[in-house]
Amino acid sequence: MSIFEKYLAGWTFRTRYPDYEPGETIEVMVTSMTDGKAKARIGDSMLRVTDAPEGSENMRVLVEVDEWDTEDHTGEGTYLEKVGESAF
Repeated sequence: MSIFEKYLAGWTFRTRYPDYEPGETIEVMVTSMTDGKAKARIGDSMLRVTDAPEGSENMRVLVEVDEWDTEDHTGEGTYLEKVGESAF
């Protein structure tokens, strides 16, 4: 293994369309609340977050992915806990 390969070991490129498996726990930023339902944008993908408390907009939260559609780049997850505020 060359020094260049060692330097780049473990590097990956980020995608606009991530792929998640049901049961996976991820940290997301809630970007909007509409009619009491939270949504989080992840790249060009959308995750609906159930059980999010009112006022969760612009909060970083942990979500357990319930379902994920790799073709439409949408999914649904369950709110677990708040982990931070927005930096904006």
